[in-house]
Amino acid sequence: MLEPLVLAYVGDGKRGLDIIRALDQRLHRPVHLLTTMPEATDSVVDSSFLDAVVCGLIESSDLQQVVDAVADENPDIPVFDLSGSIAAVPESVDLHQIYPGESRAEAADELVGAVLSGTGRDRKRVPRTLGQYVALDNSWVVTDWDPRLESWTGRSPDDAVGESLWELFPEWDGSDLHEVCRAVRENGDPTTTEIYHEPADAWLDLRVVALESGGIECFLRDISDYKQTEQFDGPTERFEDTLERITDAFFALDNEDRFVLLNSRAEEVLDVEESEVTGVRFWDAFPAAISTSFYSKFNEAMQSQEPTSFEEYYRPRDRWFEVNAYPSDDGLSVFLRDVTEQVQLQQKLESLHDVTRELIVAESDTDIAEGTVEATEEILDFQLAAVWRYNDATDKLDPLAWSEQIDDRVDEMSPLDRDSEFIWEVYETGESRQLGFVPATTSTSHHPGKVTSELLVPVGEYGVIGAYSDQRDAFDETDVELFRLLSSTVESAFARTLRERQLAQRNERLNDFASVVSHDLRNPLNIASAHAELARDAEDPQPHIEKIDTSLGRMEDLIEDLLARARGDQDLDREPVSLSTIAGEAWESVDTAEATLDIRGDGQFDADPDRLRQLFENLIRNSIDHGREDVTVRIGVTEDGFFVADDGPGVPPDDREEIFEQGVTRSEEGTGYGLAIVTDIVDGHGWSISVADSWANGARFEISGVRSLSDVAEAQTG
Repeated sequence: MLEPLVLAYVGDGKRGLDIIRALDQRLHRPVHLLTTMPEATDSVVDSSFLDAVVCGLIESSDLQQVVDAVADENPDIPVFDLSGSIAAVPESVDLHQIYPGESRAEAADELVGAVLSGTGRDRKRVPRTLGQYVALDNSWVVTDWDPRLESWTGRSPDDAVGESLWELFPEWDGSDLHEVCRAVRENGDPTTTEIYHEPADAWLDLRVVALESGGIECFLRDISDYKQTEQFDGPTERFEDTLERITDAFFALDNEDRFVLLNSRAEEVLDVEESEVTGVRFWDAFPAAISTSFYSKFNEAMQSQEPTSFEEYYRPRDRWFEVNAYPSDDGLSVFLRDVTEQVQLQQKLESLHDVTRELIVAESDTDIAEGTVEATEEILDFQLAAVWRYNDATDKLDPLAWSEQIDDRVDEMSPLDRDSEFIWEVYETGESRQLGFVPATTSTSHHPGKVTSELLVPVGEYGVIGAYSDQRDAFDETDVELFRLLSSTVESAFARTLRERQLAQRNERLNDFASVVSHDLRNPLNIASAHAELARDAEDPQPHIEKIDTSLGRMEDLIEDLLARARGDQDLDREPVSLSTIAGEAWESVDTAEATLDIRGDGQFDADPDRLRQLFENLIRNSIDHGREDVTVRIGVTEDGFFVADDGPGVPPDDREEIFEQGVTRSEEGTGYGLAIVTDIVDGHGWSISVADSWANGARFEISGVRSLSDVAEAQTG
């Protein structure tokens, strides 16, 4: 199986899926895509699994963010830009501009060549192929090139991809390699054989397979050492030394499938001693292998006298093996490599790729969090996981989803304030936290009960995901990298749902405008128009002019209130405020006539001063509009908030639910927007509002849930 390409795509997720389809048409290896946002690029590029960053149709400022992140975190990773945007590119960053005029084949060749030649990915990982891999299209042009081929051909993937193989290596034209490739392309029959490749002075095990597209793929393996071993007639010491220098596990079977010899690596991989299995049939030593490809492939190779290569999972040992077997009249020589970690890693990458598709279409933050916990448990095998989402209204990290096993450890998962310093440090610095031993769990800890290991990864500006274990040193660097890749996907998903919520709020504001234009503004406009017509013929137009003036004032009030609501979805600029100071400023800005302000007590809390002043203005105006000209308005603090009360007529119990809705008013002069504006401001801060009877049976509006309230001078009733 070919090593996959892992790409980070910055831009529209749907366009990212188009990139995969385009590459799939050109390549014959898996392509895995991780979508991310420009501002989160730094958390993705610092990954040993990533091969390249592809930028879709993004703005110049976003491209600059991506380039800067690559320069800071991993400048060896190539960047491919499809947008044509402009950015200042440091010399350390390899930026490839792919222009709209380039064909898909040219773009794919450029991307693959640069990626496979790059150093950004951890090239110490051995590619899991049945040999060194070459893919050619139907014109003999190289479309894929194993980086290991450079060691004996002198050509890197960047040199080879997109070029004709026979023009790259004219000395190969007419060789045995050329003849085998030509024959397979013409007749379509896969061929496995051994050839002596004179230009490289090497024996090659060669497998050539025809592709549906008309091209071919070749797997080449240097078996010169094997040929030397096969022909070796020297002393036993030199023979054994040759076996030990073979890096793969190697064992030989006679023509009755009995072990003849093993090198030390084979003893380690098979977990046997050579002295114990020599002379024992392979199937007696490993009876479970009879029902696997080992049995069928070994027998097929002996009967056809053709080499065979395959991958197989051996259940008793829970391991994956890459196997290359070479038959002769005397028996079978087998090279074995344990590729379990590579297979498992690829399976996890493929599964995370599928999770990306699912999270992209999740409907809510909770759905995203639940999908993240499920992926953490099923793909990464972390059985204790949780997702925290930052709540701007409360300045806390709220738990959105967690593993079922956590419910068995704690009574409840509560929001975390800044006393939980370690998880907040991860959130605010954007740096992961991996701890192999948790010394203690305190009342301010974020841990779900007593745990031994922890792994915390930030999710950009949106929160933190965490994994825990009862085992010491449970998480290694691979776990950290995979968790960070998952985090990047979660960040993109949270960003999408936030944009959708903001869009829904804007649509609601637009509907408000439409409602006012189509209904609320039409009535005073019609009245003004009718009186203007009457004023033309009236001997005394003054009464009509007064009616027109009243209608215009009504329209002005409606427009101002509507604009106030439209500003309700702006971000809050919180700072410490004084209740008495803000309330006094609001009183001065309202036409209070003969009304009286009575401030009872004071307190400090965090709020947006402009929006809080607007809240008080609307509640004060509400008291004056619905009460007497000499109404008394009392403002004071409570245990967890504040109140605004008056000695007016009050609000009937049956009306107390609907008065906060837009357009509802009990006054002929009211617009029906004042209390809706108040509700928007309260919701934006994360507070609650209710209405009850005041000290004088008037209206009392109580705002509660102000968690930052402090320095309370005097809590009053009103």
